Amino acid sequence: MNSKKKQIAMIVVVYLIVFFFFWLSKTTFLDRMEIDSSAVDWEDRKETEKNSSSETIAIPGFETVRFNAKETSQLVNFHNPETNECYFKLTMIHSNGTVLWESNLIEPGKGIYSINLKAPIEKGEYEKVVLKYECFTLTDQSPLNGSEINFKLIVT
Repeated sequence: MNSKKKQIAMIVVVYLIVFFFFWLSKTTFLDRMEIDSSAVDWEDRKETEKNSSSETIAIPGFETVRFNAKETSQLVNFHNPETNECYFKLTMIHSNGTVLWESNLIEPGKGIYSINLKAPIEKGEYEKVVLKYECFTLTDQSPLNGSEINFKLIVT
């Protein structure tokens, strides 16, 4: 009888450990991924066709972005098209590899017009700056395909 109680206790302990690590992994992931509170309804909507497949993600592109030198607060026009059925997380990466700015999750149909850079940028033109798009499902924030857009950053 003693051995049966030990077996039951061990099974309960194993279940508790598995549940704890499952709970910890879910809460840790969700804690990192917040909806970006600075994202607002995107006002510069363009007429676009509704995606013919829910597997297609519309990624906005552009050739240049202009910033003011030696300032961290910058005006932008980044958005997640309302036709998408996923969140965006954006990361701007300088051509030298430095992360300039990161967003939290941006909902479909929302945009960001003002960002705060991690550090000011010196005057100049920077080729091949990257805006990295990471995409996540709306239901459980599972990762989807993403993209990287290269652009020229003009700092005056």
